[in-house]
Amino acid sequence: MIKLHKFIKRYFFQIFLLTIAFSYYLFFVNKNLVTFDEGYFVHNAQRILAGQIPYKDFALQYGPLYFYLLSLGYKIFDLSIYVGRYLNLIFCLSIIGSIFYLLNLLKIKSKKIITLVFLSIVSFGYPLINIPNILWPTVLTSILLIISTILYFKNKNVFFPIFIGILIALLFSLKQNFALYYLIFYNLFFILFQLKDIKNLFKSLMVINITLGLLTFLWVYYFFLKDNVIGLIEYINFSRNFIAAYAFSYPPITNLFKPFGFFKLIPYYLPVIVLGITLVFSFRKKIDWRVILFSFSSSLGFFVAIYPQSDLLHVFPFFGLVLVSLVLLFYKDKRFKYVMVFTLLCISIGFYLTFFQNIYENHYLKDNSVISLQRARGILVEKHRAETFNLIEKFINKNTSKDDYVLFYPYHPLFYFIFDRKNPTKDSNYFVRAWRFYDDDRIISEIKQHKTKYIIGYGPYDFDTKLSDFILDQEKVLEVGSVIIFKIKY
Repeated sequence: MIKLHKFIKRYFFQIFLLTIAFSYYLFFVNKNLVTFDEGYFVHNAQRILAGQIPYKDFALQYGPLYFYLLSLGYKIFDLSIYVGRYLNLIFCLSIIGSIFYLLNLLKIKSKKIITLVFLSIVSFGYPLINIPNILWPTVLTSILLIISTILYFKNKNVFFPIFIGILIALLFSLKQNFALYYLIFYNLFFILFQLKDIKNLFKSLMVINITLGLLTFLWVYYFFLKDNVIGLIEYINFSRNFIAAYAFSYPPITNLFKPFGFFKLIPYYLPVIVLGITLVFSFRKKIDWRVILFSFSSSLGFFVAIYPQSDLLHVFPFFGLVLVSLVLLFYKDKRFKYVMVFTLLCISIGFYLTFFQNIYENHYLKDNSVISLQRARGILVEKHRAETFNLIEKFINKNTSKDDYVLFYPYHPLFYFIFDRKNPTKDSNYFVRAWRFYDDDRIISEIKQHKTKYIIGYGPYDFDTKLSDFILDQEKVLEVGSVIIFKIKY
């Protein structure tokens, strides 16, 4: 108890900020239902809970770890939309706590710097802070990698290379593109930093790579090599086709001449500037190598996050770390007052976007109607969306049972979760061809095979595809607003 008391007294300010962060994040927990992005995670976790195996019984574009973690939450607590959201809140708070620990390692005790770093992190959670998303454990893992590396070079304990190997292995089971990046990054970092100590260099790299290799092989063997090589081929083909379908693009500098263009470009171009500054500073002996490590890891992590889709949803998770990098690079510099003003401007932009930007077809301040669905009870959405969900619920409860298969079309996997109906296909959305694993013939075959009764469309549904043509050939039984329901003819 005495040690706990001393800990609280010593880190009271950080604990106070974490409490503020908890209260801030809590505000978003019951806001909005994101039928695609949120739906992708909760629906696939629900399928795991039902006994289905990823890559075999249903398609999955990520590693399995996050979905099993979410599924475990459902098993322990309940099949509720809140489980994934509180899981996300835990990850977001852990990110802040890890950053505070990093500041402690850097011996930064200034409340001004700590507050600035805190605001840099919390201001750019938008618009993913209230829904389960695989990017937050990825961000947390990247910070833990930095901390583990710093601690290793501080005391040379072999435990830390093992832990680094475990963390990179975790990334392979979360988002493989980040795992590949950090695998290359940390191997190069250790080589550059230990070049004069070949014995320790060889030992640390061997431990890191054997650990991550062994752990990664275990789950790859279980899900693919044991009896699902076809699933591995489909997974690789999907990843290849997905990347090929999107030409990487960056907003042009000419946007500076548009109204508010400067503010729109900041989230995209500040990481480029910070990366350049880090490269220059890395040749200066007076700059702490730990700050350089953090800045390189965060800035390059940002670019991994936005490739190949550079939309705002992929920009923000690592942007907070980029802002922190800027603060850490200059907090001892005489020009820091200018950096602080610019950082506060970026923080203001983050909070503005969080509360006033229209994303996912709404924004948080317009969510004012309560959902009464059992698995989403108490969630607030805009009035017209609440009416839509109630309409679908009434139709489903009247015309189907929980054992029936219903196709929700074209990109609303959340509906399988909140309306408690089975998905007849291995895919979870059918909008853009690059987003799904299987072709239309396979999907149509699975729809018929499971004797699916209804197809419920929400939003656009008439596309130049074989699946869309199949749907249009069915009997239209209801059309209200954005909802259109077809009964399949057998």
